[in-house]
Amino acid sequence: MNILLIDDHFCAREGVACLLKQIFPELQIFEAESFDKGLVIVRDTPLNLVLLDIQLPGKDGLTGLAELRREFPNLCVAMFSGLDDRELVFEALRLGAMGFIAKTVSRQAFALALRDVLSGRVYLPASVVGPQAVRESSLSEKTADIGIWPVSNPAGLGLTPREFEVLGWLVQGLCNKEIARKLGIEEQTVKNHLRPIFQKFAVVRRTELLVKVFEKGIVFGRPEVGN
Repeated sequence: MNILLIDDHFCAREGVACLLKQIFPELQIFEAESFDKGLVIVRDTPLNLVLLDIQLPGKDGLTGLAELRREFPNLCVAMFSGLDDRELVFEALRLGAMGFIAKTVSRQAFALALRDVLSGRVYLPASVVGPQAVRESSLSEKTADIGIWPVSNPAGLGLTPREFEVLGWLVQGLCNKEIARKLGIEEQTVKNHLRPIFQKFAVVRRTELLVKVFEKGIVFGRPEVGN
């Protein structure tokens, strides 16, 4: 497994590289101090993941992310930053990042975040998902003062029962294969359900869909919909 770490601070890179080797002993780590130097490595090396800092000299991380998505649309990129402002996280997701990992997370949380991203899940920091942890059962109507809109039925989002169920699992971070396993259906069937969901939310990627859900303040528990 190959991971590229792009960060302009030498000590930070060395520390993260050491931690990565402890978590994944079989890992091959590549390092770059700027986006342009990292791009050279991306073009020459098959990579499983790019960990990209936001604040970089020359070309910043978000600009670099957009460039990577254009040239390497299938490359898995996660932002790794000391900043985790909600709008910054949302912008990274809009641009196609598969995760946003704060540099302040614990070793355990860092390991879980990496495993999520590498398995195809989208990892979000507590600054974004925190408000969504409110239990649906404790809310009976939209609570305007905290911006949370509990949803307990498909009609509330204009979705079919199955689309609603698929969206519920997607928001919990599951990838297509895991959603298929949960619902006892084929992975292709999950993809077929995602297409109309994307259309109804006017997005083209699952990361954009998550942004829309979080921005609208929608929160719902596991959909209890029959097969």
